[in-house]
Amino acid sequence: MEKIVLNPGEILFFYTRTGEIQTPSLLRTYREISSKKEQSKIDRYIFEKDRHTCLVTRGLVRFVLSQCTKISPQTLGFEENSHGKPRLISGMTDIPIFFNLSHANGLSVCAVVLDHEIGIDVEDSTRKIDMNIANRFFSKQESEVLGQTMEDEKRNLFFDFWTLKESYIKAKGRGLSIPLDKFSFTISRVGTAIQFHSGNNDDANNFSFFRFALLDSFKAAITICAPKTLGFKVKIYQCVPFEEIIKQDQIKVI
Repeated sequence: MEKIVLNPGEILFFYTRTGEIQTPSLLRTYREISSKKEQSKIDRYIFEKDRHTCLVTRGLVRFVLSQCTKISPQTLGFEENSHGKPRLISGMTDIPIFFNLSHANGLSVCAVVLDHEIGIDVEDSTRKIDMNIANRFFSKQESEVLGQTMEDEKRNLFFDFWTLKESYIKAKGRGLSIPLDKFSFTISRVGTAIQFHSGNNDDANNFSFFRFALLDSFKAAITICAPKTLGFKVKIYQCVPFEEIIKQDQIKVI
C-alpha cells in the first residue's frame, strides 16, 4: 500500500466505490474503529444500502486522517461547527489539517489539506435531475448561461455549477445558510472564477477552485479558502480503506 504524506501546497483527494467493498473483515474494521455515536448514526438508516455507505464513509475518513496524522483511527475524535461541518477535536494534533467529505450513488470521497478550510462535492451526473431547479436556486447569471447552452452540454455544465457551489458553501462551513444565488461561477478555458453579489462580502481572490470527472459519470469539485497564487496541486487516489491506495495520474484537474 502506498505511503501517504500530506505536504503544504497539496490537496489529497481519495475516493472509494462503496458498493464494491463487501469483505466482512474490512466492514468489521470500519465498525470497530467508529465511535459509539457514529455506530448509532449508521444503525438509524432504514435501508441497508444507506447503512453500508455511511459505514464505509466513516472507514474512509478515519483511514485518511490516520494516515496523515499518524494517530490510530479509533482514537480520532470529531466535533462539528454550528452548521454541522466536522473537524478534528481541538488539540488532538498539532498538524493544521482540514478535511471534508461527500458521497453520491455508490461513491464516497474525502479530501485533506493543510492550513486552509476545504469543501468538496461529488455528484452522479447521470442521475435524473430537473434542470428547472437552476432557475430557483442558481444565480441569474448562471441560469442565463445554462439557458444559452446547447442541450448536449447543458447537463455537464449544470453539474459543474452544482458541485462548485456545494463545495464553496461547505468550505465556508455554513452550508445552505448561504443562499446559492448570492454568488456566481464562471467557467471558461482559462479556469474557474467566482463573483459575489449583494449580501455576500467575500473576496474572490481568497478562494481556489478545482473540478474534474471521476469514473466517467461523476463530477467532483473542490474549494479551498486560499488564494490561487499559492498554486495548490491536487493528488487523486482510488482507495479501499485499510487495504489499497492507487494513485490516479490520468485524471485531468481543471
